[in-house]
Amino acid sequence: MRVRQQDIARLAKVSQATVSRVLAGDAKVDAKISARVRAVMNQHNYQPDVRARSLRSRKTGLIGLVIKRPHGGLVNDPFFANLAGEILDYLDGLPFHLCLDIASDEKTQGSIYDEMLRTRRVDGLILVESMARDERIKRLQADAFPFVLIGNPQEEDAVWSVDNDNVLAGEMAAQHLVEQGFERIGMIAGPVGVTVSEDRISGYRRAMKQAGRNALIWNSDFGSEAARDASLAALQSEASPDALIVLDDFMAMGTVRAAREIGKKIPQDLALVSFNDSNLCELLECGLTSVSLNIREMVHTACAQLLAAIDEEEEQTPKRRIVPCELKQRGSSRGQK
Repeated sequence: MRVRQQDIARLAKVSQATVSRVLAGDAKVDAKISARVRAVMNQHNYQPDVRARSLRSRKTGLIGLVIKRPHGGLVNDPFFANLAGEILDYLDGLPFHLCLDIASDEKTQGSIYDEMLRTRRVDGLILVESMARDERIKRLQADAFPFVLIGNPQEEDAVWSVDNDNVLAGEMAAQHLVEQGFERIGMIAGPVGVTVSEDRISGYRRAMKQAGRNALIWNSDFGSEAARDASLAALQSEASPDALIVLDDFMAMGTVRAAREIGKKIPQDLALVSFNDSNLCELLECGLTSVSLNIREMVHTACAQLLAAIDEEEEQTPKRRIVPCELKQRGSSRGQK
């Protein structure tokens, strides 16, 4: 029986992506691991499939990433800057490069995916910001096109995906504020239907129920300006929250602006917790408490899964990987206890 690449991975106790990197001569692979993989190859007289290598040689060597944001909305968003940077870091030294497209709206995003599928100008796609009943997933699956999702595929089981437990992350943020003694804890969530937002809302609701508190939720579009508007609505409402959980650090900057506009100080008048643990956390004088998503581990795991799918010699069952998250406490959530 012919030895396949996945057999080498199993025998060497590494991922198939690692075997691919060894074959590509990637200097980033640990020398001991590389030697172990090559020893297994030699032991089993493994030769990469010539036909498969020929097919791969006609590939584009591009990995696609499409991000939906209004014009100029991506420049200041640290999450996607970090995400793209980590993809580039992983691909460094490999025969792949990142192809980044920005879509200003849903229609433009759909057109970009249609064009990518039609022309095959990328070998695989990294999907972000999954939606309930995500049509992108269905289209890519129907076309048998390699992709990995950074997010929650929800009802779709047969999907390579990497994510945090965002229900737990939302619960973690809310429990922290409860423990700090805040009473009226609200949430500035993302657009309705975006799974990362819906999952964090679920965790937040669970923590509020356990604490015997009411859930106070205001949905917002992505971006600091939209979050500012939603935060003003929240802070000037009858509920008058004394603490807010915001979907991400960039949006939290909009909440900071809103608080300043109506004379509220952080954390004296309003506590804040957000997500991503980006460099924006240091811009707030007291420091912004944020849930770290371990973006590096998440992105590198996603890239390894995608390259394994692109180089697949034999179909494998897609896997879902969960990367742990961690709350990083700073001054913005300093308690009243």
